[in-house]
Amino acid sequence: MAAAVHLLKKLASQTAVYGISAVVSKFLNYLLTPYLTRILSESVYGQVSLLYGIIPFANVVLTMGLATGYFRYAAKCRGAGEKRQLFTTTWGAVSAVALLFGAAMFFCNDSLAGVMRLDPACIAAMTALIVVDNVAAIPLAALREQGKALYYTIVNVAGVGVNVVCCVLFYSSLPDAVQSPLWAILANLTASTVSLLLLLPNTLRLVSRAFSLPLLRSIFSYSIPLMMAGIMGVAGDFIDRQLIHFMLPAEIADDELGLYTAVAKIAALLMIFRQIYTLGAEPFFLQGFSKEEFREANAAATKYFTIAGIAIFLLLSLFAGEFACILGASYRSGMGILPLLLLANLLAGILVNLSFWYKAADKTRVAIYITGLGVAVTVALNVALIPSMGYRGAAVARVVSMLLMVGVSYALCQRYFPVPFDWRRIGFYFLLGGAIFGGSYATALLPAGGRIALNFLLLLIYLSVAWKVEFGRHRTG
Repeated sequence: MAAAVHLLKKLASQTAVYGISAVVSKFLNYLLTPYLTRILSESVYGQVSLLYGIIPFANVVLTMGLATGYFRYAAKCRGAGEKRQLFTTTWGAVSAVALLFGAAMFFCNDSLAGVMRLDPACIAAMTALIVVDNVAAIPLAALREQGKALYYTIVNVAGVGVNVVCCVLFYSSLPDAVQSPLWAILANLTASTVSLLLLLPNTLRLVSRAFSLPLLRSIFSYSIPLMMAGIMGVAGDFIDRQLIHFMLPAEIADDELGLYTAVAKIAALLMIFRQIYTLGAEPFFLQGFSKEEFREANAAATKYFTIAGIAIFLLLSLFAGEFACILGASYRSGMGILPLLLLANLLAGILVNLSFWYKAADKTRVAIYITGLGVAVTVALNVALIPSMGYRGAAVARVVSMLLMVGVSYALCQRYFPVPFDWRRIGFYFLLGGAIFGGSYATALLPAGGRIALNFLLLLIYLSVAWKVEFGRHRTG
């Protein structure tokens, strides 16, 4: 237990370091949500979201799982020379594939624009953004592996700052800009280019002529299952946007998509917490601990992640009316799906914790089975529910899919790499959080001041109970 506590302190310190970067950059980027939902119509905002639903999918395909493979193999390197060879090999492979993708997209740009009912310039800008992001993927992973948190923070925050400034500048100064999603993508492309330029000094120090095909083949054997799982995972996360766009009548599809993705931006505050945690946890858990140390640390980390995740769920759901002010008035009618999207994001974070065992045990094929099931269920439920329920059906499908993936991942973990997760305690926190969430509906009819005060008290009760259960007896014992 003492070893697990020491490891958790190390994990917490790493997560805190990257968290500062992520919080600052995400906050700056988040400023665009109230801005864009006030100047763009639901249909144009829906088109922006449609494009951003494609980008993560392309990024997962083009990085080929090599970023995670880089962490795993960096832990095995015996010196600076081997690390430089590893960097050169992985970065060279990802960059070459990204450039080939850009060339291929050049020839099918107009056709894809026709299918998606978008301006060809939007597809071209999106393609350029994907290429730049993938060229930067391994250099960013290298900063995390090297522990250069300050450098990583500068790159992230500078890029997001440029994105916000350019987006506001484009939409406020160019005539009729609000009629097109193009300028949001161009602002992001400008920002990603700035980030890539900032990465060059460290990249040039790491790159060498030591590209190794045998090493690449070895990394691929570890990373390709992660890539396939990543493709399915991103598809599960973003395919609902495509299905809303194509399954609903054209006259309402973009409006519905705009409402869905605007509310998802508020739910993404919980996803940001998950991303911050993953930034610190992924390189941490892949360092090559002993099995016993790994099991203890993974079990404890999952419990504390859940405690914090439920607290964020309650914060956002109890004060949903206040957080709705982030959105333009015409978007707030979709806030009813916020609790569902928050629950899905919380389950996705638990799934992250349930994924480290097969990455550490080099059983990455397991990821394919888990995410494959999730995608199949997501598609089936979306196809069944979206025609009758619209974007609300997509929210229900996301929760059910995440529940199934968590269950299957846990079952496989306990069979092949047993980890002593404290599900009794985790279940208690879910029940407590659910009771407080349910109780908050009784405050809805109160005046605003009374409702806010009582909801704050409910949140404080959850935090106090969690603190008492986890730490109270240690202080008194």
